[in-house]
Amino acid sequence: MAKVSRYEGVKLDLEKALAWLDVHWKDRHCTVCGNTSWGIFDEVVEMRAYNEGRTVIGGSIFPHLAVVCNTCGNTLLFNAILAGLVENP
Repeated sequence: MAKVSRYEGVKLDLEKALAWLDVHWKDRHCTVCGNTSWGIFDEVVEMRAYNEGRTVIGGSIFPHLAVVCNTCGNTLLFNAILAGLVENP
């Protein structure tokens, strides 16, 4: 799996992330194009709670491990807390 990174953020333990994916991600076919070649972001990405377009300081943030299909760009997000990759704040 190729590493993808363009930003400076919280780094993932890639070895731990890949080990978690090996156990939990059974069917690695992309649901969009059928490809099985994926890249993995080496940083934690985040999803924020929707607030009608307003940024809320101190609002909820959900950390994720992101993998991207190397053919079509379809991106999958796995909860980084449940995967044991970051601590629950």
